[in-house]
Amino acid sequence: MLSKIAFFETDDRPDIAADRARLLPALRQHLQSFGRSATVVPAPGGTLGACYDADISGEKRFLKTHLPGTSARASLAKEADILEQLYGKMIVLDRFEIPLADGTVRLCLTMPALTPLAGPMEPADAAAMADACSERLKDWRPDGLASFEHYLASAAVALKTLASRGLLEQATAAEVRRLITLLGDRRADLPEALCHGDFGPKNIMLQGAAPRVIDWEDAFRGIAGYDYLYWLTFMENRPSLQRAAFGRTGLSPKVERAILVLVVLLKSYLAVLSGEHLKHALSAEDRIAEILDLPG
Repeated sequence: MLSKIAFFETDDRPDIAADRARLLPALRQHLQSFGRSATVVPAPGGTLGACYDADISGEKRFLKTHLPGTSARASLAKEADILEQLYGKMIVLDRFEIPLADGTVRLCLTMPALTPLAGPMEPADAAAMADACSERLKDWRPDGLASFEHYLASAAVALKTLASRGLLEQATAAEVRRLITLLGDRRADLPEALCHGDFGPKNIMLQGAAPRVIDWEDAFRGIAGYDYLYWLTFMENRPSLQRAAFGRTGLSPKVERAILVLVVLLKSYLAVLSGEHLKHALSAEDRIAEILDLPG
């Protein structure tokens, strides 16, 4: 999520649609240079980066590259490294670079064509999947990961912005501030884990019958249990939020509530930055108040 926040906080943003269109001929040329037949079309969806659906000599593939800049490239390389740690060569089938007319090159990943989940997951399954990823990555210590302190710093900016715009009531803002402070005070005593950072329904896909967690660009060094709590904050998971918010992470209910509030605060801030909050059925005040009112 922090990469999306950083993108919308910047005034000088690249035109994503134009960048995707500019990359398309270079991708086709690269794939066809090996004497293979290849068709490539932009893939729908996605907030940042450039993704494409491809047919390479009759095999369905998914291609993913990045926006201009060294940080965007590093994020994609980080994702590829994590996917290889989790799944070996089953997801990242190839890494290659494509040269562009301006003299720059883009890293590109070739992946199999995965399929979405048929329906919502059960909370126990989501918690188990998040825990399994953390367990597989527990001994891996890559450089350059954001820390949980980055999230706390962004939360302070988010709270100030939403409160100044009248999007949070005074009492709600005060309680949010208290919970964010609680997380900062207890951070040193909480279990650490490599967190996905965007563990949501669209980032859990199927390879055959096997679930795969993709899109690790926002991976960070955070708190064990964060990813499951993040999963609960998606609108399609609101029924699960009401019945399974507490008791699945090993954290205290106070810390679980504080993380839920942190996530919704940052999501609400991102929605304000992008203008998407104008389309939302529930306001930031409503969503945060819902978490504050959860029994437990």
